[in-house]
Amino acid sequence: MDKIFTGILIFSSLVISLFIFLLSSAVKEAHYVSVEIPAGSGFKGIAAALAEKNIIRSKNAFIVFGIFSGSAHQLKPGNYFLSSGSTTPAIIGEIRRGPILDAPIIFPEGATVRDIDNMLSGAGVLPAGALLNSCEVGPRRIVEYGFLVGAQNCEGFLFPDTYRFFLNSGAEQVAKKFLDNFEKKAWPILKECQMSNVKCQMLEVKQILTIASLLEKEAPDYRDRQLIAGILYKRLDLGMGLQVDAAITYAKCNGAFMTCLDPKVYRRDLSFQSRYNTYLYNGLPPGPIGNPGLDAIKAALNPVASEYIYYLSDPKTKKTVFSKTLDEHNENRAKYLGI
Repeated sequence: MDKIFTGILIFSSLVISLFIFLLSSAVKEAHYVSVEIPAGSGFKGIAAALAEKNIIRSKNAFIVFGIFSGSAHQLKPGNYFLSSGSTTPAIIGEIRRGPILDAPIIFPEGATVRDIDNMLSGAGVLPAGALLNSCEVGPRRIVEYGFLVGAQNCEGFLFPDTYRFFLNSGAEQVAKKFLDNFEKKAWPILKECQMSNVKCQMLEVKQILTIASLLEKEAPDYRDRQLIAGILYKRLDLGMGLQVDAAITYAKCNGAFMTCLDPKVYRRDLSFQSRYNTYLYNGLPPGPIGNPGLDAIKAALNPVASEYIYYLSDPKTKKTVFSKTLDEHNENRAKYLGI
């Protein structure tokens, strides 16, 4: 009997330990997921939905805890933005309190309008395509935001930052929040440059942001961006092609870097027919290839003159390698890129 009792105790301890582990642990790689719990959803159905989206580690632990904590019949329907980094009790607590009506989203520097549209729809803020449709720039919006003169859409003007949006928002309100933030954080710097700098006075805001968006993709280092800006302006003055690979990627991936299956630019892509192909067409592309952050904008406004005319990025170190002549550039291409 003693052996049986001891065995039961050991087994019970193991079960309890496993149960506590499943409750207190979370899915290894934390991510936020938009989850809709329709009215009338059963407790087991909610558990299954959360497990399917990898928000909880164990459906059974979720059910057992919900029953023993008395929460099983207190979970509220609605739209939730849940993290797999939360423990089971924390997730049950969130659903017991009811849905939070807004979602925090970090939009990275260089994200395109299409990238941002995908992120917003994935978070349950807008239907897919809603931001794209609301981003066309008309006379009314130009009156409201003078910096949009010359722009056909919002690309380049959706300031990258951390935002909180209400779930199921209106597309106009979402676009306005981005543009208001641009007006607050980026426009003063651009406006000051246009008032005091001859080079800025010769360019539209859209053109400066186009340069900034290229710099955002070309190099992460601010000093390198300034040198590249000087090279790009020099090429424009000389009537040379800018030859920026990222502009081709933007075109061939239909304006979506984040979801592009093959962003790499191959030799065959150099003949890709698009006004964004800066190998085929001289001058600036039609508009920005993403939404640049403040550092890239500042680099575009403060180019550094140099003797360089060519550059490439070392794929291993991400450092920019500059060249003064085409021969030197070709040697660097062979050395760093193997081509």
